Order: sequence, then structure tokens, then C-alpha cells
Amino acid sequence: MTMNLRALLFVGVLVVAGLFRFLPHPPNMTPVVAISVLSVAFFDRKDFQFGFPILIMLLTDTVIGFHRLVPFVYGGIALGGVAGYMMKHNRSFSRMFAASLLSSIVFFVVSNFGVWLLGGYPNTLLGLSTCYIAALPFFHNTLIATVSTVVLVFAWDRFAQTFFIHQKKKPLLRS
Repeated sequence: MTMNLRALLFVGVLVVAGLFRFLPHPPNMTPVVAISVLSVAFFDRKDFQFGFPILIMLLTDTVIGFHRLVPFVYGGIALGGVAGYMMKHNRSFSRMFAASLLSSIVFFVVSNFGVWLLGGYPNTLLGLSTCYIAALPFFHNTLIATVSTVVLVFAWDRFAQTFFIHQKKKPLLRS
């Protein structure tokens, strides 16, 4: 298996994760923030790093529907993806967890700022804090989806590297 096949497998995993938006799920429990982090961690080209997750959102929102918060949601996803740089060259479990946590926090802050700004709450400091407090029950869904997706994709990548990419050097079974 070549590196191109590894990239193809990775893109396939990300597309499948993006399709989870169509399945019934608790609010904010989709792997899209994780896709943003993983795209930055795995891809070298900036257009793939930030374009891929936004493309998934655009394609799925074309079916699901667009809304007033799209700029904040997409912005939160893109900014959250910057956390992927933490894992670009050192993919340890602690870095995976930290990037997942940071990206979830960034998404939470940016998307709920949009809710507050667009009139969901009074445009006061008290309204902003009330908005963030009211959104806390949804934060754990984002965090669970992001952490579990990042861990699963990295586990899959390690598996693919071990059993497919390096198979010519180290066969699975010896005869």
C-alpha cells in the first residue's frame, strides 16, 4: 500500500465521519470539529487542511439546510482546526487529547458568540454570559464527538500503517 492509498483511506474515513451529520444524533454530537483538527494534522496543503472540513459542511448543509449561524459555525470549525498543528509532527495521546479539547472549546466560544450576537440573548455582558451558560449542556456532546473521532482515526491510521503500508517489509503471516 502506498502513501497515496493511505491518504485515500484517510479521506474515506473523514467522508464517512461527515456523513454522520445525516444520522439522528444529540445536538452538537457530530465529528466535524474533529475532521477539522485531523485535516490540519494530516494534510500538508492549506486548501485541504481548512477547505476539506468546510466542503463537508457545505455539502451536508445543502441537504440539511443553511441557517443564520453558518458563518460562526464554519468559523468555529476552521479556527478549531488550528489545534491540529499541535499534532502535525508529534501525534502522542496527550497532544491528541489537548488538540481535541482546545478545538472543542474554540468551537463552543465562536459558535455561541454568534448566537449571542445575532440576537439570541440581550447584547450585554450579562446576556453573553447567560448565552455561554445556557450552551454548557451541549459542550460535552462536542467534546465527546471530537475526542472519540480523533482517537479512532489515529488508531485506524496506526493500524493501516502497521498492517497495510509496511506489509511488504513485514508480512502478517509467515509461511
